[in-house]
Amino acid sequence: MQGLERDVLLQLQFVPLFTGLVEKDVRGLLDGAELLVLDHEHELYREGQPVEFFYVVLDGHVELSLDSGGRRSVVEVARRNAVLGDAAMFGSGRYIMTARVLTQASLLAIPAVAFRARLEGRFDIMLHMLATMSLRLRMLIRQIAELKLKTTAQRLGSFLLTMVEAETGRAELRFPYDKRLVADQLGMKPESLSRALAKLGRLGVESRPDNLVVIARIERLRDFCAEDETG
Repeated sequence: MQGLERDVLLQLQFVPLFTGLVEKDVRGLLDGAELLVLDHEHELYREGQPVEFFYVVLDGHVELSLDSGGRRSVVEVARRNAVLGDAAMFGSGRYIMTARVLTQASLLAIPAVAFRARLEGRFDIMLHMLATMSLRLRMLIRQIAELKLKTTAQRLGSFLLTMVEAETGRAELRFPYDKRLVADQLGMKPESLSRALAKLGRLGVESRPDNLVVIARIERLRDFCAEDETG
């Protein structure tokens, strides 16, 4: 790694897979890693392909999808500090989803075979990484539960709250990518997302041009998303 090496190492402190590891170990694990800057719609890898690299998203968004009967279904949109392809690297050795860049993204590409080889004999690091992967699995299970138990408006509200740092007060944000993709990610149709936005409008969530969203009271939206609703 060259150029932005120090900046990347600092950012990796916030990537769960590497958090808590000493710098010497991180440097050793990342030997041979490469910084990539990829344009919109660049296909990073395809479902079923052998795993050659796994990736850390340093900036931007990457769409993860599955092909079901010829129809693409968006599973997740990975953001800054997300790790892509690690489960496949430790598992079947083939990517389980297709990864496609949205807008522009910066990523760290880590050679899978060399990374696994460097883990041999380092059971402390392997246990740490298993723990972080287990945590991510629990988060995915929670997301699946939300898709089944929450209304469309609650799902959209929860999505908006992930982009808000404050706990209370007013907030302004923008949809980070196309609303159709947001709808697909949240398990709803585009027209359902529009109806969900209208319902959130009654809670003080205002949709404005250029994908801008204004939340009048964050705490009110948070309470709504936590309610036990059905329908």
